[in-house]
Amino acid sequence: MSFAMSAYIYRIAEGLQFCIKAIQDFAYSGFGGRGGKHGDIFWDNESYAIKQYLKMFSELASATLKQVADWFVWLASTLGRFNANELRRADHEVHDIADGRYDGRIQKYQQGMSR
Repeated sequence: MSFAMSAYIYRIAEGLQFCIKAIQDFAYSGFGGRGGKHGDIFWDNESYAIKQYLKMFSELASATLKQVADWFVWLASTLGRFNANELRRADHEVHDIADGRYDGRIQKYQQGMSR
């Protein structure tokens, strides 16, 4: 997908903006740089949103969650101008969401939302 199309989708989709901002904040925070204190993992609401949008875009594009995760990280990195360490940090953790490593946290978050 071209940068122009990605930027357009980003501009019109508030939920995607939230996800990309969460990825950027997470990436920046790991090295004491631009982002401040975020933590070693995504917060529950962030992992929930990222997983939901990964699923939505994977269905729309007939792509795997990992392919969409690659696109999310690419978009966050391109818009945020990640350095190599920030890119590696974001890529690893977003792929953890795609691979299901956050599913327990996401389920707990969903249960809290339904109460």
